[in-house]
Amino acid sequence: MASIDQYLSIFADCRALIDAGSNAAMNARRDEAARLLARQGLPTLRTERYRYCDVEQALSPDYGLNLQRHLPAADPYRTYRCGVPTLATTALRYVVNDSPAPAALSAPALPEGLTVCSLAEAAQRCPDLMERYYHRAAAEGADSLAALNAMLAQDGILVHAAPGTTIADPIQIVQVMAATRPLMANRRLLVVAEAGATLPLLLCDHATSPCATLATHVTEVYAEDGARIDLYRVEETNAAHTRLAGLYARIGASATLRYHDVTLTCGLTRTTADIVLDAPGAHVTADGAVVADGYQKADHNLLIDHRAPECTSDLYYKYVLDDHATGAYAGRVLVRPGAQHTQSEQTNANMCAATTAHAWSQPMLEIYADDVRCNHGSSTGKLDDAALFYMQQRGIPEAEARLLLRHAFINDVLQRIALDPLRERLSYLVEKRFRGHLDACGSCAMCSGKH
Repeated sequence: MASIDQYLSIFADCRALIDAGSNAAMNARRDEAARLLARQGLPTLRTERYRYCDVEQALSPDYGLNLQRHLPAADPYRTYRCGVPTLATTALRYVVNDSPAPAALSAPALPEGLTVCSLAEAAQRCPDLMERYYHRAAAEGADSLAALNAMLAQDGILVHAAPGTTIADPIQIVQVMAATRPLMANRRLLVVAEAGATLPLLLCDHATSPCATLATHVTEVYAEDGARIDLYRVEETNAAHTRLAGLYARIGASATLRYHDVTLTCGLTRTTADIVLDAPGAHVTADGAVVADGYQKADHNLLIDHRAPECTSDLYYKYVLDDHATGAYAGRVLVRPGAQHTQSEQTNANMCAATTAHAWSQPMLEIYADDVRCNHGSSTGKLDDAALFYMQQRGIPEAEARLLLRHAFINDVLQRIALDPLRERLSYLVEKRFRGHLDACGSCAMCSGKH
């Protein structure tokens, strides 16, 4: 039986149980998602956007589903501590497998104008908001993995900033796979910054399970006119974990999305990002840094859709690949008719530290307007032999010189992170990673205060 058939069968057989563990707003989107999935099936290696990611193979194992919404027996607040030394946060929320944990009783009150709650709570407290935003951006691209998630997901997290709300310290959401047997988790995150709001978020993805686990993520981001969203994501999972994620964003007039994506350790990680610049003056910055070795695979596929004039985009992704690791990057900047005065920059650079590592790079420009300034570039190679020789001539041992060159290569991306404590912490962890001292997440390396 093909992977798609087993999930459609689960949905048909367990629909009542899925609905009972969810809410009306999410349940209302399931039939449409199931129809799309049945009609077009899962992506294959012949699907242009998935040519380097075998989705059928990733979904073929017989994973379990937590349809009855059981939380692990362990208290997630004590067991899965995750934080960045010296970084203050406005709110901290956990998602264990795919179940949002209740806010701690001792959690500080949220600032006025900020809502952070489960989607189940949101459906009760602000149903109009859920109706307006939930699975609207994600449905537009008709992506099969987004449809699979919408068909099966039962809960998630809402982060909402009311008009004019300014949040200085980030909201941190910690997502942990902590299963004792093979498990599939389907997660949702809905982020809405209304007109003039400022909203920083830090998403941490961890996996502690030694058994095979799979997580599908759908994150929808809406930055209304004049809003700014800073979205930071750090992945520290393990070789047994598969992560299939979609980011779907809509950016309004004079609004900004700054997206930073750092992978320290992983198994198979795939991110599809569809970012639409909807109105004049919209801006997006998307940065990515990947360190992979062993048989790890990291795949990023981005679509930046310029639909309005006077918009800007800036993409900057770097990979360091060792052993048999694989990195794939595809970035398509689409400038539609009438989107005059578009400015776009796109750079992808890959360093293969071993001859057995593989990197694929596909930056693309598709332009239907005649008054634009768009550039893109790509490079793939090994360590700079001249720089290595130069450092050795000045007494730096070869192994240390190689480490310093790799670190400088990745640190170039990290310097674009505005949060000083997070930037410094990630730079330190990348160095530990290259020295072989950063294990895949058993307890989060982010929170260790020692340097």
